Amino acid sequence: MRVLLFGPPGVGKGTQADLLSKKYNFIKFSMGDILREEVSLSTSLGNKVENYLIRGILVPDNIIFELVKNFLKKNKEAHILFDGFPRTLNQAQNLNKNLTQLGLSFEVALEMHLAEDEIVKRLINRRYCPKCNKIYNYATKPPKTNGVCDHCHTKLIKRSDDDTNTIKKRLQVYEEKTHPLVDYYKSLNVYNQINATGSQEDVFKKISEIIDAYINKR
Repeated sequence: MRVLLFGPPGVGKGTQADLLSKKYNFIKFSMGDILREEVSLSTSLGNKVENYLIRGILVPDNIIFELVKNFLKKNKEAHILFDGFPRTLNQAQNLNKNLTQLGLSFEVALEMHLAEDEIVKRLINRRYCPKCNKIYNYATKPPKTNGVCDHCHTKLIKRSDDDTNTIKKRLQVYEEKTHPLVDYYKSLNVYNQINATGSQEDVFKKISEIIDAYINKR
């Protein structure tokens, strides 16, 4: 089974991806993790990736596509959750092409949706632990002690790009680059929109119901 989870920044994709991976035993495909792993293995492809990352340049699609193809071949029999990838229509079409070549397909595409003002509110209230990477939010999931990580007691910090102007620019990029995936996955009859308003548990229940419905139909 292959599931895609996407949506604008601030809707809680990372949290839901972790919960879904545990419940359904998904292997999570996160492009950031894939890039870092390839670099750590010091492969020829990894060396190319590292060169781009060091210079702060986006890794080109031809390298991304090669990494995706290798991942799919390696995990052909596994249940996969694509977390925030693909991000563009070109990436989505290439991914679908690779899946088809392996006799596979997407079963479910889930877009998490929130109103822009709610996204801005969430992101300007977001804090993270620089030591253990736990994410907190003063609006929805505050730490037990103000400004301190519940797990390792490290002082929480705010991401430099979590300010109103930068957030709105990121949302604009999402609308231009990633939102076209909605029509694409509708054309494949796999698209579902999730209202990401509410608690993490409420959103997780909504997503699980859609996945369970698909599983029960098979």
